Amino acid sequence: MLLLLALIALLFSSAWLVKDIQADKERAALSLARVGWRGHPVPIRDTVPFDAVLEDARSVAAAPLAVSPRTMVSEVRVSCVKCGRPIVYDATECPFCLAEQPPIIDIETLDTDGDGIPDRVELDWGLNPQDKTDAAQDLDGDGFTNLEEYRAGTDPRDPESMPDPVIKLRVAGIRAVPFVLRYVGTQQMPGGSKRFLLNLQSLQRSYFAKLGDIVLGYKVETHDPQGKNGETLTLVRQSDQRPVVLVKGRPVTEQELAILFVSLLERRPLPVQRLNDVFVFHDVNYKVVDIRRDSVVIQKVETGEKVTIPQISGDERSAMTPSTPPAAAPAAAAGAGTGSPW
Repeated sequence: MLLLLALIALLFSSAWLVKDIQADKERAALSLARVGWRGHPVPIRDTVPFDAVLEDARSVAAAPLAVSPRTMVSEVRVSCVKCGRPIVYDATECPFCLAEQPPIIDIETLDTDGDGIPDRVELDWGLNPQDKTDAAQDLDGDGFTNLEEYRAGTDPRDPESMPDPVIKLRVAGIRAVPFVLRYVGTQQMPGGSKRFLLNLQSLQRSYFAKLGDIVLGYKVETHDPQGKNGETLTLVRQSDQRPVVLVKGRPVTEQELAILFVSLLERRPLPVQRLNDVFVFHDVNYKVVDIRRDSVVIQKVETGEKVTIPQISGDERSAMTPSTPPAAAPAAAAGAGTGSPW
């Protein structure tokens, strides 16, 4: 009986609901008729572009995230220098008290004694990382210091492994040297040839030269009896083909810079050089290409590599043999034939 009564109640409620729905439809039909809405079928759209955009969005969303190496490993921390709280090892500032932290020391470049050689290298070579004097020592006795070998990348324990000897070249001095030849007169010879009288400005010696002769490294090139400033004689320096014009009866007032190189390896000076001169040092040809206030630039003739030669320091000068006088320069190298200007 109870089930029958429930079914009857459900039937009446369903009929009541259908009646309400029908009434709502009628009211809605009247409202739609007032606004004139008819509706239209939904057009078919191409979903391929949408599917492509959706696929791109899904691929980006599914990209793997970068995982910190510290995800599964405990983080190294140190104490803040001010508050003492634990902070990240490489932090430059404490996140708690904002105190600046000391810089991180790279163990690979740590140089405790400040001698220019890292501690790890000194330990490998058997040196003392807390003794700065061992950088100036010479483990293999090849004439190069341990610091020079480190900078050159050679082994200071092997005498066969050594840097380029040019690093032992120094400038002992740079001085101005006046041009010493003076054109005095012309002599007509019986055969029609001419001889030109050249004197040293010091009047120590005279030369009678003809065209083509070489005097003190200068070739007598041309003679012009009707020169702009008078009778002239042109000389050409053989080392760099630099011309010098001499006016009869007038001294040359121009000066050249002469350079005295010294070798710290052999503890001796080299012949005096001038700009554009070529000289040999340890079987390598070098050319002087620039003279500066405190250094000289030379260039390897074979490779074109330039090397800046510094002035000799006080310690290096005192280490040179004091009893060794500067060697006199050959006439062709000096360009004046009077020896060294020192």
